[in-house]
Amino acid sequence: MANSLTAWNPEYWAPTMQETFLKESVALGIANTELRMDLRDGDTLHKPYGSYPRVQSYVKGSNIKVKDLSTTDDYLTVATAKVASFYVDDIDRMQNKYDTIVEFATIAQRQLNNAIDQAVMAEYQNVGTTLTAVDIGETAGSIALTAGNVANVFTAAGRSLNSKNRNSTDRFALVGPRFLETLQNYVGGRETSFGEQVGANGMVGSRFGFKVMLSNNLPFSATLTTSAAIANAETVTIAGVTFTFKDTTTATAGEVYSGGDDANTTANLVAAINGTGTPGATTYVDISEEDRQKLEAAGIVAVDATTSLTLTGYGDIVVSETMGQAANVWSVQKQYALMGVRGAIDLVTQAEPQIAFRDAELRLGKYVHPWTLFGKKTFTRNADSLVAVTLDASAWV
Repeated sequence: MANSLTAWNPEYWAPTMQETFLKESVALGIANTELRMDLRDGDTLHKPYGSYPRVQSYVKGSNIKVKDLSTTDDYLTVATAKVASFYVDDIDRMQNKYDTIVEFATIAQRQLNNAIDQAVMAEYQNVGTTLTAVDIGETAGSIALTAGNVANVFTAAGRSLNSKNRNSTDRFALVGPRFLETLQNYVGGRETSFGEQVGANGMVGSRFGFKVMLSNNLPFSATLTTSAAIANAETVTIAGVTFTFKDTTTATAGEVYSGGDDANTTANLVAAINGTGTPGATTYVDISEEDRQKLEAAGIVAVDATTSLTLTGYGDIVVSETMGQAANVWSVQKQYALMGVRGAIDLVTQAEPQIAFRDAELRLGKYVHPWTLFGKKTFTRNADSLVAVTLDASAWV
């Protein structure tokens, strides 16, 4: 004999939804945003630069050799539009406990800020100096960061900026979580408060003449070679998201069809990573919504190279594989820390992340369009105010 009284048990709803954890934006902490006032309309802002006059000795009574002057155009274009749209029905708005539009618009706005952040970080490709291990007195290649060489990275970056007559004040060092951990291990007992709290725009403290800022959006790249046959049940993992090769796909999320040749299998994997093409029995089974968010938040993009693929993204990204062939491995895993003088990168947000509402015809509800419009540029003369640090990410786990 047993009582059955669960029908009397009340159920409750928490006053707030679960928190959504997204990356914090740091772009405004390093970029110059003043040009926005000059580009209230239009889409292009020109900022040319000129050649240098020549200093020469003058001999009394002799003709001066006059150097011709020249100018070169340089410009920033506002042409990147991002949107994160969704639909909310009036009945749901009326009956939901939580304010659906506010909750999802808040998430979308932070996602748009993340897109701007990654666009600014991508300017590492336009820096005047890129540091490798040789620049800190080690063997050629990417820098395997340790507590023993992290100080040398700062001094090498400072040397580059000093040699190019760059302002010694207002310098920043944009580092990722692993870089910060290494720096904290180096500091040790010298300054126990360093980096214990993260402030506005990722600020964690000052070191070696640089304001150290934490970012989860440092650029990352890697290569996966797929020149040998990919076997059934082998896996590839990217940022915690696993793709499993199958010669017959089922309905399991993340499965990639490997029944064709290497080129077709690689193409299927690239489509699965990017979430493009058409999922199906001869392509791939899409990953879960949570896993897709992981890849999108990290800005993961794969590019097919037939017998290999290149992967780019943002953050401390870990990749791995369980492939049996020696040739099928991840390689050239790099992250790029960014150092330099604040304001060297120009950012113009012609439309700050905002929300547009549109009525949905034949429906009781509205389309909600969080969106932004921006452009960014490292002008030619500012390139030498930036230093990219090439970090070896191959040992990350």
